[in-house]
Amino acid sequence: MSCMLPPVCVFCQHFLENNLDRECQAFEEIPNAIMDGKCDHVEPYPGDGGYRFQLIPAERNTFLELNDIRREFNLPAFRLPD
Repeated sequence: MSCMLPPVCVFCQHFLENNLDRECQAFEEIPNAIMDGKCDHVEPYPGDGGYRFQLIPAERNTFLELNDIRREFNLPAFRLPD
């Protein structure tokens, strides 16, 4: 059995869920390092055009729950921007 946790992107204000041309405002195609959870995109990432992760306020509780699950799997928690 496998478990796939959602990427940090689904909690970001810049994510373009239903856009066929771009996945988010920062990238046409979100880099694997971000999609795989290896990068939380709080810091600059090559090609991001200055966009960084910004939490959708209404998703805060779910975001924090995801971090609890990540910790249970010994994965680093996603950070919130300052």
